[in-house]
Amino acid sequence: MPKLASYDAVIVGGGPNGLAAAIVLAQSSLSVLLIEARGRVGGGSRTQELTLPGFRHDVCSAIHPMAAASPFFRTLPLDDFGLAWIHPPAALAHPLDDGTAAILATSLEATAEGLGRDGDSYRGLFEPLVREQERLFPELLGPLRWPRSPLLLARFGLLALRSAQSLADAYFQTERARALFAGCAAHAILPFDRAATAAIGLVLMLAGHAHNWPFPRGGSEALARSLAGYFTSLGGEIETE
Repeated sequence: MPKLASYDAVIVGGGPNGLAAAIVLAQSSLSVLLIEARGRVGGGSRTQELTLPGFRHDVCSAIHPMAAASPFFRTLPLDDFGLAWIHPPAALAHPLDDGTAAILATSLEATAEGLGRDGDSYRGLFEPLVREQERLFPELLGPLRWPRSPLLLARFGLLALRSAQSLADAYFQTERARALFAGCAAHAILPFDRAATAAIGLVLMLAGHAHNWPFPRGGSEALARSLAGYFTSLGGEIETE
């Protein structure tokens, strides 16, 4: 183990958050050591051959709706370090009991058309958010600070602070639209009647329209490897095990 006192900063944990923090410090010309307990970095971004040789499986995180939308990740030259995003034909499909599925397509119009009589309501809810997504994502995913677009964030907040149940009741009449929204809002891991659970559904669906829900070619570990590669190119050091 290197002498820790010889570094400006030591990061404990080599998941995407630890790697991102290490990169920010290294970009500021600080000497940074990242320590990871496992044999390789990645944290929840791990990919292994679990069945047959050559068949790689993500064993924790797999789809990364917010990674492609991340204002920070988009500033990094991760493609130079092996990261390639695969964009599926649709972000997600929510199966229904009648054998059909509600589809979240990248196209707002295509998604709305698939929701029948709720199409206009869906379009009215998401069209303003999609139009402002380039300004909205930095506010939602950036550090806590006084907002650069306070009116835009306030308009979003009036929707996001509602419960998922309340928002669905206000905008949607059909099981199809409600199920599509509920499937995303469920990632709040809270009952649908809790305040602010609508925020999770709104942001995940907005990410689908703005950037799709891509996944790294070769598995989620490819994201961690590219972050680690860029970090070490800046002079950072990684100590595993």
